[in-house]
Amino acid sequence: MVFSFRVLIQTVVFVACSCLGTIASASPAVLPSTQALSLVIKEITKETLLPLVPANGSPHDFSLKPSHIMRIQKAQLVIWLGPELEPYLAKVMSRIPSNKQFIINHEGLPLGYGRHPWTNPEYLLKGMLALSQHMGIAWDSSAWQQQMDALKTQIQSHQSQLLKNKQGYLVYHDGIDGFESYFGLEHLASFTNSDDQPPGAKALGAIAKLAKEQKVACILTDHETKPKLINAVIGPEVERIQIDILARNSTSLTSYIAKLGQAMLDCGRVIEL
Repeated sequence: MVFSFRVLIQTVVFVACSCLGTIASASPAVLPSTQALSLVIKEITKETLLPLVPANGSPHDFSLKPSHIMRIQKAQLVIWLGPELEPYLAKVMSRIPSNKQFIINHEGLPLGYGRHPWTNPEYLLKGMLALSQHMGIAWDSSAWQQQMDALKTQIQSHQSQLLKNKQGYLVYHDGIDGFESYFGLEHLASFTNSDDQPPGAKALGAIAKLAKEQKVACILTDHETKPKLINAVIGPEVERIQIDILARNSTSLTSYIAKLGQAMLDCGRVIEL
């Protein structure tokens, strides 16, 4: 039986909504730097913590205020992504004792400004295992692995069908390379390498050519997408599918990855060649 991730998303959202009155927390004991890391902690502790960076904010261009530094100093444990991915935290975290901070290790994944390793289920799994051990909390990873395996089967089957149609997908920027690596995917082209860099003329020309040749099934858009720019390069026949790279609209890690996966599964379904 094929695992239905639409049903999974609906179930997770229902449970989350029914519990909103009891799970909201601003506990100073553990402080995640981002919304994605807040979901990592929630998977282990079942507690929802307010991240340092607001859920609708990007860690790339975030600026610390005195109130943010105070939260960091009061926390018993700060969980963050490290100085390469969160340079705005590097200076203040260098003054925080090592026993009061925990970096989710990237282990072999590409590092650097503009990368989003939390889109990779393997990275998340390793992070949850390491964090649960660090916090001394038992966590069973079997359900997570089964769900990711089921999603991988669905996605790879769908991508094979796209390839038969000689089609692929575009991304606005290279923000889901961790997700793509895990699921064996590769986009046709991207408008820009990083979400805060403008597209170049060469990239725009290549994308326009792919669209003209009807090789593009969809484009995955995100929080940094410039709709007018996209519309100037590709026509309305190319489906736009919104993805939530920063997990701002997700209440659990499972629903976060499931939504990214569903975007892939939806890509190309309205186009018949």
